[in-house]
Amino acid sequence: MTMDPFAGIVNRLQGAIVGESARMGRIPIIVAVQTLDILKGYWRNYPRHGVSFDKFDDRDNAIVQKGPCGAMLWMDPVADGYRAAYGKFLQQHWGATRDLTNSGYDVDHVYNRARAKQYGYKFVRMFLVRADANRDHGRAYEKQIGSVEANRRVKIMKLLDGMSELKVLGLPAVKNGLLTPEHHAAAQRAATQYGIPLQTALDTLRDLCARANPD
Repeated sequence: MTMDPFAGIVNRLQGAIVGESARMGRIPIIVAVQTLDILKGYWRNYPRHGVSFDKFDDRDNAIVQKGPCGAMLWMDPVADGYRAAYGKFLQQHWGATRDLTNSGYDVDHVYNRARAKQYGYKFVRMFLVRADANRDHGRAYEKQIGSVEANRRVKIMKLLDGMSELKVLGLPAVKNGLLTPEHHAAAQRAATQYGIPLQTALDTLRDLCARANPD
């Protein structure tokens, strides 16, 4: 069996998200912002966590968030070359020893790239996601929710929603409101992480599915 050289890094990245959520007061992490100042301003209210931001690779369109949970890369959704940039980021900050070619992973804009550009978000959190899960979410959820909410009110920031959290965990989207055992396990994890009832986490996933497919 071929070893997955990125599996350990992905597990650590997922753990970093859980840790960041805990430091935010057990709420979902931020995944898109209208300006970098908004993101910096949020963490300025929590100086004890020591979160800071630096340019990545001397680029104006890529920012590294550093803190006790580990580094995260944010990029302008209009920027190209993000796969190569993220691969370099993983080597510099997470100990990756090879590039992402034929790895089976996509470099994902956690908040859909097309929607982020449409709504004018300047920076979106990047993540390493299993290719099959990422493309499943693109087909089954992100395209539909983008169409349904095309004229939604734009907020200054977006938090991770339940369906995108499944994607980050490498799990398929919920389809037709039917939750698999993997979805139930993820909902239990979310219930523990955010301090909410399990049924609330399950209902959130079903509601997101229904919102994307109103007919």
